[in-house]
Amino acid sequence: MTALDLLAAAIRAKVGVSGSMVPPAAILWPDASQDWRRLLPAARSRIPELLVLGDYRPDDRTGPAIWLRCVIDGTIELPDVTGDGPPVVYLPGIERGQLRAGEDCPEHLRPLVELLYRGVPWHHPNGRDWSVRAFLTLRAAGVPAGPGLDIAGDSETREALLRAIGEVAQTPLDELRGRRLDANAFNQIAGVEIERDILRWMGDPAASRKTMGDARWDAFRDQARNVLKFDPEAGSDVEAGAKLAQGKGRWRAVWSRFREAPKSFQGVAEVLRRSRPQGELVLEGRDRWPDLNDEDEMSVRAALGGLPGLSHPDACAEIERLEAEHGQRREWVWAKMEEAPLAEMLRPLARLAEAVGKSVGGAAPDDIARVYDERGWQADRSAREALALARPQHEELIADAVRHLTKPWLNQSAQAFQAAVRDHPLPSVRTGSVKEPPSTAYTATHPTVAAAPMSPVAATEQECLLFVDGLRYELGRCLVERLRERGLTAAIRSRWAAIPTVTATAKPAVTPVADRIAGDRLGADFQPVVRGSGRPASAGTLREAMRERGYEIVRDDALDLGPPPAARGWRETGRIDHHGHHHEAAGFARLVEDELDRLVRRVLELIEAGWTSVRIVTDHGWLLLPGGLPMVTLPGHLTESKWARAAVLAGEARPDAPLHPWHWNPDECFASPPGIACFSKRPEYAHGGLSVQECLIPDIRISAKAADGGMAHVGLPRTVIRSVSWLRMRCNVMVDSPGAGATADLRLGSSSGKSVASSPKAIDTDGCASLILRDEDHEDAALVLVVIASDGRVLAHRTTRRGDPPA
Repeated sequence: MTALDLLAAAIRAKVGVSGSMVPPAAILWPDASQDWRRLLPAARSRIPELLVLGDYRPDDRTGPAIWLRCVIDGTIELPDVTGDGPPVVYLPGIERGQLRAGEDCPEHLRPLVELLYRGVPWHHPNGRDWSVRAFLTLRAAGVPAGPGLDIAGDSETREALLRAIGEVAQTPLDELRGRRLDANAFNQIAGVEIERDILRWMGDPAASRKTMGDARWDAFRDQARNVLKFDPEAGSDVEAGAKLAQGKGRWRAVWSRFREAPKSFQGVAEVLRRSRPQGELVLEGRDRWPDLNDEDEMSVRAALGGLPGLSHPDACAEIERLEAEHGQRREWVWAKMEEAPLAEMLRPLARLAEAVGKSVGGAAPDDIARVYDERGWQADRSAREALALARPQHEELIADAVRHLTKPWLNQSAQAFQAAVRDHPLPSVRTGSVKEPPSTAYTATHPTVAAAPMSPVAATEQECLLFVDGLRYELGRCLVERLRERGLTAAIRSRWAAIPTVTATAKPAVTPVADRIAGDRLGADFQPVVRGSGRPASAGTLREAMRERGYEIVRDDALDLGPPPAARGWRETGRIDHHGHHHEAAGFARLVEDELDRLVRRVLELIEAGWTSVRIVTDHGWLLLPGGLPMVTLPGHLTESKWARAAVLAGEARPDAPLHPWHWNPDECFASPPGIACFSKRPEYAHGGLSVQECLIPDIRISAKAADGGMAHVGLPRTVIRSVSWLRMRCNVMVDSPGAGATADLRLGSSSGKSVASSPKAIDTDGCASLILRDEDHEDAALVLVVIASDGRVLAHRTTRRGDPPA
């Protein structure tokens, strides 16, 4: 993002604040001091609807007032003026006050007076013309977003800024933020930087020539001939592209500059695509040719498209081959430009192929749970991540690949689980109960698997139970990772869901009033009742029973949670199950990431409100298979109720389908399809049956205490590293909510590694800091940017590497 981008957005935003039901005929841009005039060559390419008051030069979209009026009213067609909004009329040397009716208005401006009423002016909120400095230092008010630069206010700086405005406005803002900009800084920006200027010239030779002006163009041309041995006046862009790709001499530095921030030099990739002589064999430096990357992407696409035609073992081997051949392209500059999406997709697909190559089985459900906890959940995670990362044009391709890799593994795992359950039934509340295990049962490793009989769920003093519908075990593991990254002590164990794994049956079993729930007849909705009253165990009834037992019900939409009472709490949140039932597989996979972030926020809110710990419970997991789960037939006349993965039989009917005892009354049975099949029409997302994905659920306890025994620092708002950008050896950082006295540092390898910055830098009041990498030995090293509190705590950290694109 550049200041020129924000300028265009700010001017166009005036259309929405005109106060009229009809769009304005024009946006007037008065500039009495002509501060912006030097920006016109660049502004014309970014604002194609720009018109300029001046001498008659229609090729430059410039002309006198009467000509401008005719263009605005459509009596003169100007094909080069495009854009969805009204024309923008730049008025150099003109004050808005000059455009008024009567004899005081200069005669040559009178055709524009009427536009004061049909148009809208772009000016500062105080009514004055926008100066260049005022706009560039703006942070919020008056425009959709402000550049937010820190610019000195002396006259010397103002003159240097106006000389350099063309370069400043086109420089990525991440390269300008985080430092004080004075006359020296702008003079350097205005000077020729051969690596930057040749790349800009390659991207758009004509616009670069106009933007530079005669003096700078001559200086640039001389330096290009002397340093790069290339004359931009006589040579073509494809000749420069060939030299850039070959990377000899000083062109090596030009390539390094391009690789540092490729998105800053739009058009260079297109030049390189035209620069390689056709039919020429490339033996080295393949990573510098975007057309070869394009060919590789097409090769991966073809291979993935042929995956469903291979056997499952061959398909897994093909993914491994593709990853070995194309994984390196994720380090190429084209991946930074988001032009290697399928190379990126191979990362989760390769993890998936490795994971599904090993079956999940065991003699008893607890044995299967141990295997799934050790490695099986990684297959489900990788499948979900692959679907979430797929671009719209690749969704079908990736969905087919995930389906082919996952379906046999899912079905085999489900069949093994169902066989184990036949010999070793899952525990239920009715088979007995034990006291809640002490908190030491929640360990940082994951060896503990629920054992029969099922332990009841209960909160300790000042602990809030957080219920999340459909948080399957795989997501629980991912959630624990995120919570630990926030400094919380989070531990997970597993437990078995009540069956069938539908909310009506499974949710009451993970409430602290499960002992008050009973099952009589298995009805069409799989719902048990409250003992004594016979009322259905609905959400409202369960909450009422919890209140009677002394639980505080915390509303999920509460804006102020307030201090918790000296009691136990219950809160329900999340829309995972809702999204699963209402979105296709790829869309659901993307929404899951947002849901995990939401859960982290909910936990932080509760800890911040004063709850000493939070325990996350859920009712069931689910199966996800793009393209739909297989279907088996169960005649409707044999059932009282038929859901995707469970059915209630009618009367004494006994169809050819596996039967399993209902959790709340083992004398009542429900039908469950074999493997991962469904009784309904091939849903992509389903639950209610028996598979380790549906039945194994997480039980997570989060403490406000840090690992060292002190209180975790989780106050809201949290410290967020908003952006990181590199300018050669300088790392510029923007941070939200760092707190007073916070500093930034660059460390080697990890957040606790040795400092490799020339010195840590204090984060200023605007959240900015600028660090210098100490020496060139660490140019290509894996670095970690850390934000450090005044007491030495690491508030936030992010991996980076010199030359990474702005993030």
